[in-house]
Amino acid sequence: MQRTTTTNLISCIGYKGSFASHALSIGNRNNSTLRRHKEKHFFHADNYKLILKCLDGGYDISTDLIEYMQDYCNLLQEHINHLNSYSKKWKSKLVQQLSLSSYNTTKRAQFETVRTPERRAKILQKQHDNIQTVIATYRTQVDRMYPKERFGTSHKHYRTNAKKILFEAAYSSLSELSNKLEKLREKEQQAQYALEDANTQYENFTDDETISKSKITKIEEKQEKIKNKLDRIKQEILQTKEQYKQEQEIYRKRATEIYEECRELEEQRLDLIGETLLKFNEAAFSSSYLFEQDEIYEDLKSKLENQRNTLKDLDFWAQTYGVYDSKTSLTPEMNHNDDIHNQNISSPTTIRKTKTSHKNETENFTITEENVEQSIDEDANEQSQTDNTITSTKTTVKKNINLTSIETNDNITTNTMPLNQV
Repeated sequence: MQRTTTTNLISCIGYKGSFASHALSIGNRNNSTLRRHKEKHFFHADNYKLILKCLDGGYDISTDLIEYMQDYCNLLQEHINHLNSYSKKWKSKLVQQLSLSSYNTTKRAQFETVRTPERRAKILQKQHDNIQTVIATYRTQVDRMYPKERFGTSHKHYRTNAKKILFEAAYSSLSELSNKLEKLREKEQQAQYALEDANTQYENFTDDETISKSKITKIEEKQEKIKNKLDRIKQEILQTKEQYKQEQEIYRKRATEIYEECRELEEQRLDLIGETLLKFNEAAFSSSYLFEQDEIYEDLKSKLENQRNTLKDLDFWAQTYGVYDSKTSLTPEMNHNDDIHNQNISSPTTIRKTKTSHKNETENFTITEENVEQSIDEDANEQSQTDNTITSTKTTVKKNINLTSIETNDNITTNTMPLNQV
């Protein structure tokens, strides 16, 4: 009726052809959707199996989530490895740079910079380890919820078998009545066909004058017998329907109770996914690691601003290669007034001291270069070794100066030039 009405309406407003066909196809799809929805109704037939399939299907959802988190972890580990390799490569390159052009505070600043990816990698490694903890915890819970079947490789929810038994027991009486109704309807249809055949035969006999009355009587008796049988079948169908209706109410009540138990299990599964997603996102994307990242930046910024000094580097280079002039030096610790400068020029002892300072400065630069190269393999001891080298160098310089003063018996007080460490 609905299809006819739709067709007539389309014809009345003047649309034909493809539009009409399209409208009919939409109507057919809607009817098909309604039928499928009815067939999927939970209390229809054995559709209680839907909730059991839902529970068992949760295993695939869980393994997909584990795979996603593990893939992210693998990407993170790959990034960590790249950062470490990157730092190692550039530390090695800095060591190999020509010391004539790469030296003193600027070189130290470069070393601090190329070590930064390594420090960043350590923070990412913490993230990686925390995510792995989340994955391990979730996998343990999933394995407990979905144990492997005794025979086979599949996994099922640990409660589905028990719930299936309860559903089958609740549905058994309704299933028997449903099967009985189906058989009765088949009998009804067969009796209906038999009655139609008997009616046709009776009409043929009555139209044929050659047929005896006894045969017609037998046909009438046959008709009556089939009618009585059909009536009994219909009556039995009505009684069975009534029983089915009553049993259906009982089944609905019991099935609802079992469903509520399954619903609690499904709630646990969904809650577990939600909690795991929160933990994963906290471990992977939260701002809890930003403070450590800021510390790296602030530390590097402080060293670049406060310890790297171009003028110190220029004076260091000049001292190292014997072209230092205190008059042109702009660094406070290397400035000398004219009197002291003149005194240094006229004093052979001071000249020897200055030369000794230049020599120690160069040696100190070489020692520090070796320490930097060694730090590529021993980053943990890099800072302490550098500090020890600086202290040792200062002590050696002081001893050399004192020995020179004793040999020459020169009591002239000189303004010793400070050494910049590499």
